[in-house]
Amino acid sequence: MRKSIACAQLVATLAVGGCRQAGLGPEHELPAPPNTFLVTTGAGRQLTGTPARIDIRYADATKAPDVEIMFSASGEGDQTWSVLAAAPADFLDTPRLTARVVDGRIVPGTASVQMRVDLDDTAAPSGLLSLRLYAGRLAGEASRMGDELAARFEGPFVVTCAVPPAVMPGGSSAPSADTSQPTLIVDEAFESAPCRPYATLGGWSR
Repeated sequence: MRKSIACAQLVATLAVGGCRQAGLGPEHELPAPPNTFLVTTGAGRQLTGTPARIDIRYADATKAPDVEIMFSASGEGDQTWSVLAAAPADFLDTPRLTARVVDGRIVPGTASVQMRVDLDDTAAPSGLLSLRLYAGRLAGEASRMGDELAARFEGPFVVTCAVPPAVMPGGSSAPSADTSQPTLIVDEAFESAPCRPYATLGGWSR
């Protein structure tokens, strides 16, 4: 089934829940269970969540897409750790990302790292986010920030790809309800020409 949505509305809501031994180097860390995303902060908080999400959006099918990466995890005490990153289009080919952490507007090559405890949000003012994709998994770390926000993470990810209606097989142009944002269709089957290369990027796609 095709879903028509505006670019601004392609936002993932990530459910969350926790566990992992903190303070161990990557050579000692066990991989996350198949459908669980694991986060261990520098302060020893052990958090879990649903698979990370990579959203690919072709506002113009003749140009490079916008790419967003989102994931979050939570644990005891209403603690939620989250990342939102904007990746350059070549991330889909490499597939590695090193992004500068900022507390402000997210543009390609930058990311936001936040921790919520109860209703209080803390954002890392600066730092570095590095991650890579391999065999349907996403792994990396947030570093150069306080231990409450610094973390290692690893787990599965899903991929979405959205394109203008006209590039879908048998598609036609559709007017946008909001003229400032183009209307896009989520290509769930990855059957359009722009989305086809990413059909097997993730372990499973949605």
